[in-house]
Amino acid sequence: MRVPPSQGEPRPLISTRTLVIVLVAVGAAVLTAVAPRFAVPIGVGVAVITLLAQIVKD
Repeated sequence: MRVPPSQGEPRPLISTRTLVIVLVAVGAAVLTAVAPRFAVPIGVGVAVITLLAQIVKD
């Protein structure tokens, strides 16, 4: 469970989970550009990682 920040405390611009998902997506995009024939397996892998991150959040 998250504790909301106090009024005076700054909130982070981006959460760690969001940062990981964005980095994985960028990595997948680069791999897909380098090896287009692996685009579907890379997409499935990104979907699995995103779902796992969502499960961990809950």
